[in-house]
Amino acid sequence: MAPPIGDLVSHTFYGGKLQNGSRPIPDFYKNGPAFLKSPVAWLDTSTAGKRAHHEKDSGPSIYNRCEAEQIIEVLKQIASSTEFLVEFMRLRENDEPLIGVICMYAEQKRLIRKKFNQENWVEGFKELVKIDTVDSYQGKENRVIIVSLTRSEPKKAPGFLRTPNRINVAMSRAMDRLLIVGNVEMWNKQNSATPLGQVFSYMSKKGEPAGYKFLAIKTR
Repeated sequence: MAPPIGDLVSHTFYGGKLQNGSRPIPDFYKNGPAFLKSPVAWLDTSTAGKRAHHEKDSGPSIYNRCEAEQIIEVLKQIASSTEFLVEFMRLRENDEPLIGVICMYAEQKRLIRKKFNQENWVEGFKELVKIDTVDSYQGKENRVIIVSLTRSEPKKAPGFLRTPNRINVAMSRAMDRLLIVGNVEMWNKQNSATPLGQVFSYMSKKGEPAGYKFLAIKTR
C-alpha cells in the first residue's frame, strides 16, 4: 500500500502497529483526475441532500443511486484522461483489473454493474475494472480502489458498517490510490467512534500535506 493508505489502515484497525513496506508509487497519478492526485480521497455526497440517501426495495440489501452515478462519472473521467490512461494501463499484469469498485452492499454492486455495462467505454477500459462486494475482496488488491459506502439516511444508523472487519477489507485493498465515496455527515458526529468515523477523523486531522483529501460532488 502507498504509505498514506497503510497509515490509515494501521491507525484505524491495528493501533498504529501495522508496518508498511517500501514500494515506489508511480508519479503519473498527479497528471490524472483530481480524485487520484492524493493517495486517499473522500468524495463527499452530502451536498446532494436527500439525493445522497440510500434506497431499499423488497429485499434486505440497499442501494444508493447518487453514489452509483458519481462512481460512473469517476470512471468516465479516468477513461477520458488519455495521457494518464496510457501510463496507467502499463501497470497491468497477468490481465488483472487495475481498478476495483468495492460495494458494501450486494444491491449496490448490481446497480453499478448495470450502469457500467450501459456505457460505451474506450477500447480495453472495461477489462481494467472489477465491480464486486466487499465480501468477495478478502485477500485481493488493485492499484486503485473505489469504495461505495452506500449507507446514508436521516437517522444516521450505521447498520453493519459499525463493525470493523468489512471496513478493514475495503480500506486495505488499494495499492496506489483509495477513493471513498459516501456521505461524510453519516460518520463525522454521532458515528465518530465507528471505524468509518475514525477514518474520517484521521483524514481530517492529517489533511492534504499527509496525502488525504476531501472532495465535494458537483450537484446539478
